[in-house]
Amino acid sequence: MAGDYGYFGKGSSGYAHYMQTFNAAHGGGGGGKGSGGNGGCLGVVLVLILAGRVLLLPFV
Repeated sequence: MAGDYGYFGKGSSGYAHYMQTFNAAHGGGGGGKGSGGNGGCLGVVLVLILAGRVLLLPFV
C-alpha cells in the first residue's frame, strides 16, 4: 500500500494509523461494544415478538 496519508504517514503504517482513527471516529471496526448502534437491540425485540407470535399462534 504505497500512499501518502498526510498527517498519519506514508505506506502501510500511515494506512494503519488512518484506518484506526477513521474507525474510532465512525464507530466501526472490531465489532466491539457499541459498534452496532441500536441495530442489536432492535433485532432482539423483533426476535422476541416473532417468538411470542409463534408460541401463541396455536391457542388463537
